[in-house]
Amino acid sequence: MINANVNRPATSFYKSRVTHSSSVKAKARGFTLVEIMVVTACLALLAGTTFLLIRAGTRSSLQGMLRLETTLEARKIIRQVYADLKLACFPLPYNSVYNFENVMYITGAPPHNMYSFLSFPTHARLEEVMSSPYSGINYRETAFINYRVEPTASNTRSLLRLTREETFKGETRTKVLSERVNFFEIKPVMLQPYGRNQHYFLITLQLVDSIDASELNRIRAGEKLQNDRSNLAVADFFDIVYPEFFHAAWNQPGINPNWHTQIKIPGQ
Repeated sequence: MINANVNRPATSFYKSRVTHSSSVKAKARGFTLVEIMVVTACLALLAGTTFLLIRAGTRSSLQGMLRLETTLEARKIIRQVYADLKLACFPLPYNSVYNFENVMYITGAPPHNMYSFLSFPTHARLEEVMSSPYSGINYRETAFINYRVEPTASNTRSLLRLTREETFKGETRTKVLSERVNFFEIKPVMLQPYGRNQHYFLITLQLVDSIDASELNRIRAGEKLQNDRSNLAVADFFDIVYPEFFHAAWNQPGINPNWHTQIKIPGQ
């Protein structure tokens, strides 16, 4: 009886130790190599997908910013050209025979043209434009404007550079308006609204750029892009200008120039 009672607690104690040891080993068990590889592959897939999404979003954002920048630049150029042509002028002949071809001269070979004309400066003060002498002819001062389309200095870009040059009272100002020009043209035309001949200037401008320099290699400067515009930021602008000085004389034939209608050509 005594021996039986003594052996029972020993057996119970041994079983409890075995159970506790098994639970500790189960808790201390780590990951296998296969499990680590599966987790790593899942993380790689997630990271790759996230990277592609971020890259696509960044590219789309850059394209949007470039498209906006190109559009604003083209709008600024059109506004400047419009203002110059609207105030374009030429010396009035005393025989009252007005020729619209005398307002602007086009030189060079397309697409490297140069457009030259006289215009009243918008940045000058009134006393700088009109001297108001007490006697004689009151010549109005004018500025000589050149718009020059030429190749860019970069050999990797097939686009053109548009430069504006203004000479007023012996001082010449030169400014590069854009180096993204694919097409630029100022075309004098005659229309007949209401049965009357009227002369206008048609301005056509197309700027092109891309975040991928290789995309610009398929562009031929001087030829407008019509269909294939993928991966390109394209800004198309068109405007028509009614030259006021010319039509002030054109619509009043037979009226001789007076003392304040004559203009002074720069350098003369």
